[in-house]
Amino acid sequence: MLFTLLFHALGWLRWGRAVVASGFSWALGSAARIWAVVALCAMVVAIWQNHRSRDFQNIAQQTQSAFNAARLQAETTRRAAEARYRSLAHEADHTYAQGIAEGDARLAAYIAAHRLQPAAKADPARTAQDPSAQLSDIPPAETVLATMSDMKICDANYAYAAAAHEWAIRLNP
Repeated sequence: MLFTLLFHALGWLRWGRAVVASGFSWALGSAARIWAVVALCAMVVAIWQNHRSRDFQNIAQQTQSAFNAARLQAETTRRAAEARYRSLAHEADHTYAQGIAEGDARLAAYIAAHRLQPAAKADPARTAQDPSAQLSDIPPAETVLATMSDMKICDANYAYAAAAHEWAIRLNP
């Protein structure tokens, strides 16, 4: 069967060669026929170019449409993310301000409870055996003192760090 197909193909090839050869001899028979063949070839090339340019225009339009849709989606996503981040930043600022206010109140209470009181004048009526009479104006060596401004700075830093930590955690849930 394969050989039969091969012989048929060779037969068609011989017949096709004869047709092509006779077509060439006819086309090259006169100058008018040559110009007709050239015009026909030019027309075929022009039609092919027209179809090709339409295909390229369709592809360009599809690509531009897809690009515009992707850009619109990206812009929408960006705006939503910015709105979310703005909201989170506003909440973090509010948390920070609230933390500062609460910290100032706690700090004021702590300072009021632990403030060093100036030493009382020595009362000559007290005896030397009374322990309160032996308190000196100088605190012991292991005592560490912090100023009110140091405490406020520490409290503000803690409130800021806590608010920033809370904000950062909520960025990536």
